[in-house]
Amino acid sequence: MFQFIVGAIVGAVAAYCYRDRIKGYVNDTMPNVRDRAAERLEALGKGAEGVLDRAKSQIESNVRAGQDDPSARRR
Repeated sequence: MFQFIVGAIVGAVAAYCYRDRIKGYVNDTMPNVRDRAAERLEALGKGAEGVLDRAKSQIESNVRAGQDDPSARRR
């Protein structure tokens, strides 16, 4: 328990001493990370949209084929 408390104190002192460097790093790095994440999510959305469109057309063609096939009808 003592080691945990000492570690927390040392971490707090380090964060206080290097706060300007940490702030500069976050301000410089975070916009790039957000932009890259947004681009990847957009690409993922477009890919998912394409997959859903293909699945929808496949389902529609199967339904049409089932409606056109008289042996597939139930009485």
